[in-house]
Amino acid sequence: MNKLNLLFLVFVFFLLACNGSEKKAEKKSVDRIEMSAVNIEKGGELYRAKCMNCHMQKGEGIAKFYPPLANSDYLKENTNEAIRMVKFGSNKPIKVNGEKYNSLMPSSGLTDKELVLVFNYILNSWGNDYGQISIEEVEAVKR
Repeated sequence: MNKLNLLFLVFVFFLLACNGSEKKAEKKSVDRIEMSAVNIEKGGELYRAKCMNCHMQKGEGIAKFYPPLANSDYLKENTNEAIRMVKFGSNKPIKVNGEKYNSLMPSSGLTDKELVLVFNYILNSWGNDYGQISIEEVEAVKR
């Protein structure tokens, strides 16, 4: 009877261990955010709700106060730093297209998934052709 109990416990342990791995793999595939027209539009909605007041409708920004996102050398060359600024906020001065900006960038309050959506919208709008980012890239950005 003791061997039967031990065998049962080993079986339950492996069942639980395998089930947990499947859930993690399943979660990873759910987290993937495709670059689709629907997701670009979701990113556009987030942009209009959270970013447009400062960076304007067409990403042109406001000279001397809020940097442009359209045709932005900073965004193209420093995407991870831009993600960090939007994710956590920043008061660090930056230079965009030769112009210095020193305004406060408040934390957006967006989830990592929402950040992927809005960044993929920005990276591919107003003439920008800066590629795309993934959820893994956003999750890797730390303070």
